[in-house]
Amino acid sequence: MKLTRLLQIAMKSLEKTETAVNIKAPWGNLTALTWGDALNPPVLLCPGRMEPCTAFRPLVLRLPNSFFYVALDLPGNGSSDTLPLGVRFSVQDLVPSVLTVVEYYKWKNFIFIGHSLGAAIGKYFNLAYPGRVTKMVELDPIPAYNTDVDMPIEDWYHYYYGNYYKEDSYKKHNAGIETAPKYTLEKIKELVQSVQGLTDEALKHQLERMIEPAGDGLYRFTYDQRMKHVTLLPFPSEFLKKIYTAPTTPTFAILAEEMVDLGAYDDVPFLRDPSAWPNKNFRYKIVPGGHDVHLNDPGCMADDISQFLLENKSKL
Repeated sequence: MKLTRLLQIAMKSLEKTETAVNIKAPWGNLTALTWGDALNPPVLLCPGRMEPCTAFRPLVLRLPNSFFYVALDLPGNGSSDTLPLGVRFSVQDLVPSVLTVVEYYKWKNFIFIGHSLGAAIGKYFNLAYPGRVTKMVELDPIPAYNTDVDMPIEDWYHYYYGNYYKEDSYKKHNAGIETAPKYTLEKIKELVQSVQGLTDEALKHQLERMIEPAGDGLYRFTYDQRMKHVTLLPFPSEFLKKIYTAPTTPTFAILAEEMVDLGAYDDVPFLRDPSAWPNKNFRYKIVPGGHDVHLNDPGCMADDISQFLLENKSKL
């Protein structure tokens, strides 16, 4: 049987199992989508900022059906409740969302796949709870390798905190979706396309949990406005190298060629130097496309990720 036919069968079998779930967290509800048999080895997928769990659907449906996939809506994204309004939050404040899912399913170990901000969250979870993540896939993980190397602490502070607590900014970020601007569906699509450059198919998955009807045929975005600037700590490259290369977790990074060409990873040369990882547990691949290539063109990475997931599967 040809590989294409096997892939089609796997996609259909996973597609039929898609289930929406609600998970109770101390601050409210976390929502997610699952695919596959819950008795199979678990894979947790964590999206980027302002990205719903549905953005993982095209990729998941191209992965092996011998795993149980759970794609999370981060707080204030998709259908999940926001973290308590008021204060600005950081990447570290989003790590408990991962732990909440892990404890809900009573997983002892699991595989982690994170895109962008989601990769940063996974990195910190892996450092805080060593041994729980058996493998990690990083999809264009720019925020995880943020250094702000050229930004003075003064500027960094005012960018993330000083400006946030000015009256107008504070009201905007904490007013709730009821006050969000309203747009026609076509305008919504235009706004998202101008930022992400998605295909029509990708846009459908992205918008599924990103907007809601606002009356009179108009729509509004539902994400927490604070997600636009989740605080990233200005760690130097050498510090990131020290903490990231220490774990023994097998890690596979997918880097978007357009982001590499823009210099997104120039300040962290160890990321593209497998010899810098003393445990010999790191590999990477550069694929054609932009930051959301996992959504726009999952086929360019699905086989490589599948192979990585299946390696030593009996030990999971």
